[in-house]
Amino acid sequence: MDFSSSLSTLIIYSVVATAITLVYMMLLLTKLRSKPTVRLPPGPRPWPVIGNIFQVGKNVNESFFELAKIHGPIMTLHLGWCTTVVASSPAMAREVLKTQDPSLSARTMIEAAKCLEYGENSMVWRDCVPRWRTLRRICTTQLFTVKRLEALHQLRREQVRSMMRAIYKSTSVPLDIGHTAFLTSFNLVGNMIFSKDLFDWDESEKSKEFKEALNEMLYVGGKPNWADFFPFLKPFDPQGIRKEMTRIFRIIFQVFDQYIDERLQSGTRSEEQDKDFLDILLESKTESREKLTKFEITCFFYDLFTAGSEATSNTIEWAMSEIIRNPMVMEKVKDELDKVVGKERRVQESDIDNLPYLHAVVKETFRLHPVAPLLIHHRALNSCDIEGYAIPKDTQVFVNVWAIGRDPNVWQEPERFFPERFMDSDVEYKGQNFELLPFGSGRRLCPGLPLAHKIVHVVVAILLQCFDWQLPNGQNPEKLDMTGKIGITLQKVEHLVAIPTPRLAHHIYN
Repeated sequence: MDFSSSLSTLIIYSVVATAITLVYMMLLLTKLRSKPTVRLPPGPRPWPVIGNIFQVGKNVNESFFELAKIHGPIMTLHLGWCTTVVASSPAMAREVLKTQDPSLSARTMIEAAKCLEYGENSMVWRDCVPRWRTLRRICTTQLFTVKRLEALHQLRREQVRSMMRAIYKSTSVPLDIGHTAFLTSFNLVGNMIFSKDLFDWDESEKSKEFKEALNEMLYVGGKPNWADFFPFLKPFDPQGIRKEMTRIFRIIFQVFDQYIDERLQSGTRSEEQDKDFLDILLESKTESREKLTKFEITCFFYDLFTAGSEATSNTIEWAMSEIIRNPMVMEKVKDELDKVVGKERRVQESDIDNLPYLHAVVKETFRLHPVAPLLIHHRALNSCDIEGYAIPKDTQVFVNVWAIGRDPNVWQEPERFFPERFMDSDVEYKGQNFELLPFGSGRRLCPGLPLAHKIVHVVVAILLQCFDWQLPNGQNPEKLDMTGKIGITLQKVEHLVAIPTPRLAHHIYN
């Protein structure tokens, strides 16, 4: 969130902002005189008009982490006219996501999410209204149930097998691991929803274009938008974010609309065991017995694909980066795979529960590199108290899970990638342990967690069981660039490119 780079833009609007702010402050002071002053959590002293904006740097999660060291695990920031509370410890995360969940589970919908009315129809950005509960119910009772995921086991197996074959055909050639993981997870989700691959492995350029559109969406959507901090700027779209997001949304939605239209013309499947997610959604009814609209389904698919492919592939890329960067970790994972699975067959999902060190590697990746470092913006639906501090209605609330994962009061040597810390630990990432919250917690817990759990573990396992990996041009693994950039999700600045070499018998790859 490099606010200083757009200082000139801010100055242009500051003159108008100052005049409006003076009127606003006069009205506010009059209002405050008639009400007792609330005790907000501590925080840095705000500047007039702009608040604490210039105390927040390019990577918001890191800036919030540094400020929390000074002001405490729950603090208040004034980002323009937006009052923001940041929780940066497991105890404060518990307060926000569990104790005060009924009051703090609403959303602060950013301007970027309002384009083409996406946010109003999204499960991610909607408040907990009846339509949101309908989509949530469909997820938990029909899409991501144990029975449904087990029924789709063979589909996932074939997608992972296709990935392995594609890598095998490209051995000794530098491979973009992040894109490979994206194509695998994207086609997997595509098959679950539409019963078909959306991209062939031979159409890598086409899939890269779509991935770039998703990446751009997440990056542009997560950029600091002056219109979010100064409401009077909303009609002007000073940074062109609304215009850019509208363009990208149209590109992505067009892909989904095409498949929905095809299914509407052909009709849904009659046999229950043959139905995919699209059939289920087209037949689903809301609480008022109405069917979901086509646009609601399109927005829902965008949410599913973003979480199921982009976020999942980012996690796999971070995991493989850490593993390649730490050769001892790589050897331990391979040794475990060789002992539990052997070298005469490919690892399967049924093996995952018997691979504790692999589990530890994935947990350590989630700790250091949570895909959504601040989760998604929460909003106070009602006023509430946390630790004696007031959280007024409509306050924006962040949970800095990135900071929690690096808290020295919680973790020994927090900056070190050390999976062994989880070998004798009961800490899980299913929303009950507030020191590890990559999927959130409470009613906003990511419903796709069971699917992400399976995809991440099995893809990382296949990549390490079937191939040895080296960085190109003799790069030193210990010097691998691990810099991240944050939009809505946390991505690697430099994508991981490595050279695969088969390590199993040739017949395994057939």
